[in-house]
Amino acid sequence: MSTYSKISFTSTDFQDMLAEFQQQIALQDVGATYRTAENENAWELRNSFGIWSGQAIDLRDGLDLSLIEFDIREHLRLITEAQMEPLFGLSFCVTGGFFTKFPGLAAEYTACANEVYAGFFPGTIKAVSEFAAGRKSTLVQMRISPHLFETFAEVSSDQSQAALAQMLADTQTGLHWQTRKTTPAMMLALYQILHCPYHGLTKRFYLESKTLELIALKLHQFNEQLPLPATSTLKPDDIDRIYVARDILIRDLEDPPSLLVLAKQAGINSFKLKQGFRQIFNTTVFGYLHAYRMEEARRLLEIGGLNVTQVAQRVGYAHPGKFSAAFKKKFGISPKALKSR
Repeated sequence: MSTYSKISFTSTDFQDMLAEFQQQIALQDVGATYRTAENENAWELRNSFGIWSGQAIDLRDGLDLSLIEFDIREHLRLITEAQMEPLFGLSFCVTGGFFTKFPGLAAEYTACANEVYAGFFPGTIKAVSEFAAGRKSTLVQMRISPHLFETFAEVSSDQSQAALAQMLADTQTGLHWQTRKTTPAMMLALYQILHCPYHGLTKRFYLESKTLELIALKLHQFNEQLPLPATSTLKPDDIDRIYVARDILIRDLEDPPSLLVLAKQAGINSFKLKQGFRQIFNTTVFGYLHAYRMEEARRLLEIGGLNVTQVAQRVGYAHPGKFSAAFKKKFGISPKALKSR
């Protein structure tokens, strides 16, 4: 029979949470360390289950950032019951994964690496999360007040306003969220947050800028899911198949299929495929592929570990020279110069 551990806490107020952990330390001999600074709290809990560590950073009124890591040695059940103001949440699962269930509700999800979860939480909530033994999970989470979203909506005059309006309308429907894949641009911003090189006020400004960048990228992704114009001839099944085609392109980035093969794999004719990419993504099939390749290449160069030739091959370029020319045209800097920064 597998070893089993359980942790419970009952407040989103961080000081109350620390007090609850301190009570558990006295009762269960849980090892813990805490660090408190202006606008930031950090903690690390060690026990037989493994290590649970994190940072909670208050970036501005209505916007918080949390960096959390679970390095689990034994199966862990984490029970949280939070009293909180209504808020929007973004949760990026960078590595690992876990399962969460909300008792009394049908809502549940499995978090997986390279996925982002966007949702609205109306207030008091209880969640039960299960973490498998031998797994390390890294999460980057943002808490955004509806008031901040309203402020964004007031100054927006483009398509983003429709997405913001939809998000605000969703506050009337109670607990809910959506799941999408993390894009290369999101992955780059996440990497920069997790490896922030700054301290003090500079760190806070840097993390705020990257958090707002992730919100903007998620908003752009949300725009793709807004209903198509009434003039669209695409049926719901066509739209689903276009997203399947998009996922195939991303999966086979190094050796993508031809347009006809892609259409066949997605179960849609090539005319509807081309029409659908124009209507949903506002670009051609291979325009989308090119943009994705460039963002993935930029992410790989920023992270390091691969030379320019290897990055070119990873994103589907057989000739480094052609890759370098395309990259410089896109970003205004050569891949070699970006890598040497």
